[in-house]
Amino acid sequence: MRTLRLPLILLIAGVAAILYLVYQFVVPRNTVLVPAPGGTYTEGVVGAPQSVNPLLCAPTSVDHDLCSLVFRGLTRVDQSGGVAPDLADISVDSQTSYTARIRQDARWEDGVNVTSDDVVFTTQLLQDQNFPGDPGLKRLWQSVRVNKIDENTVRFELTQPYARFLDFTSVGLLPRHILSGTIAADLGQIPYNLRPKGNGAWRVTDVSTANGRISAVTLEPSPYAPVKPKIARLVIRYYSNAQSMIDAYRTGDLDGMASINPSDAARVSALADTVIHTAPQSRFVGLYFNLRNNSGATFLADKSVRQALMLALDRELIVREALGGRAVLANTPFIQGTWAFHSGARVYSRDLGQARQLLRNAGYELRAASTSSAEVWQKDGETIGFTLTTPDSENMRAVAELAAQQWRELGVQVAVQPVRNIQRGSLQPRQFQVVLVETLLDGDPDPYSLWHGSQSQQGRNFTGWDNAEANDLLTQARVNGDRATRASIYARFQDLFAEELPALMLYYPAYQYAMAVRVRDVQIAPIVYDSDRLRTLNVWMVNTQRVLPAEATAQAASR
Repeated sequence: MRTLRLPLILLIAGVAAILYLVYQFVVPRNTVLVPAPGGTYTEGVVGAPQSVNPLLCAPTSVDHDLCSLVFRGLTRVDQSGGVAPDLADISVDSQTSYTARIRQDARWEDGVNVTSDDVVFTTQLLQDQNFPGDPGLKRLWQSVRVNKIDENTVRFELTQPYARFLDFTSVGLLPRHILSGTIAADLGQIPYNLRPKGNGAWRVTDVSTANGRISAVTLEPSPYAPVKPKIARLVIRYYSNAQSMIDAYRTGDLDGMASINPSDAARVSALADTVIHTAPQSRFVGLYFNLRNNSGATFLADKSVRQALMLALDRELIVREALGGRAVLANTPFIQGTWAFHSGARVYSRDLGQARQLLRNAGYELRAASTSSAEVWQKDGETIGFTLTTPDSENMRAVAELAAQQWRELGVQVAVQPVRNIQRGSLQPRQFQVVLVETLLDGDPDPYSLWHGSQSQQGRNFTGWDNAEANDLLTQARVNGDRATRASIYARFQDLFAEELPALMLYYPAYQYAMAVRVRDVQIAPIVYDSDRLRTLNVWMVNTQRVLPAEATAQAASR
């Protein structure tokens, strides 16, 4: 027996060596790497969440990323800006009545059914006078009567027709069985806001803090997700500035980075094994005029002056030099490609000759300024000169400086003033002459709150524009449920807007999102909110495995 042991050992060792060589040299040549389920995707975000509560998540905040993953509403806003069913199917009974029927498989992450009690509970919080969230959201829901029909059916009754109502049914629901007894006034301070129990595809499993702020949140797929994500874990890490986030990505701590600034895009795209995804955003950037008599720039009320200022702008150059070409020119305050967009609206191109002629026809003359030798436009002792207020960010400052330079070439005095909080410092108190603004357009394209005269004091009509025809068109469109009729109304409104120019449309910004090439099956759709970059997260994959070529082909065809 001993004489056979050594040859047997040598035989086994030889077979093992052959198998190893086959694995090393033959198998890789006859198999291919393909994406595989499982693994962890880690993303970097600048900022830190304050409240993972769907009633308090502002659409532009980093909180909204988490709210969109953890919570669902009766409906959702799809990538085209339309309303689609989510937790419920909603039927339109009349112009003022809607019935929602909750899906039988709708569950909270603890397995409890989503019911009409959750809908009633959520809307009662929104309607409460002490609701601490968006005042506009509160006012809307205060005008709606909510009736529970049965455990899975709710009816909404409006006091008057409102074409945008279904947009507001996309707000995430809160669980009555967990939060029963919570009053609206306390909603911002409840522990639930950082340890939520939701009804979405993902659930929060860990929250890390550092130096008094949230530094990371870990999420895993909910056992009741309608479609199970292929990634096993999602980690979102938060940074105080873009440079810290980029450094973390460069060292391999991150697989992706949210919202890359145009100024950082070139150096980020140069990083090894990195791809930048770009998608159009549902927002526009424009220059708003303060048309009120107390603005200190009463000449802005003259349409000829506003048109001359538009003709003096080279918007293509602004997009090219300030944004690296990463934006699309905007000609109307509606998003290009949506059903309400009017492609026939007037398009302005730079024409200094025509701009000067408009000013001359309006009675202005070029004269030497009292404070310098430069010639500026004057009339009745008043000089066309103003302060251009801009958000204090690198990109917006660059846009403002280029616009100011082009206006100076026309003969207009312009001083650029960066402001850290443009909403509180300039827009809300109406303390500006001309201001550079980025405006989000989410869901239904109804722009009533932006341009109707009734919204100039307390609403979002920051310009103070009060045009009788525009007011009438906007009122008609928001109470009419027929899309074709509304499109026709909005087309006339856009023609009127292009003529009156209460604001100068500059561009639609692009959203940029950096990822390691190892993250597979990523599809970035048009962006309404920043959180929409995660809209297709369920199909992303970070793991890989080896399979035969035929199997790889079959897998690719099924995705």
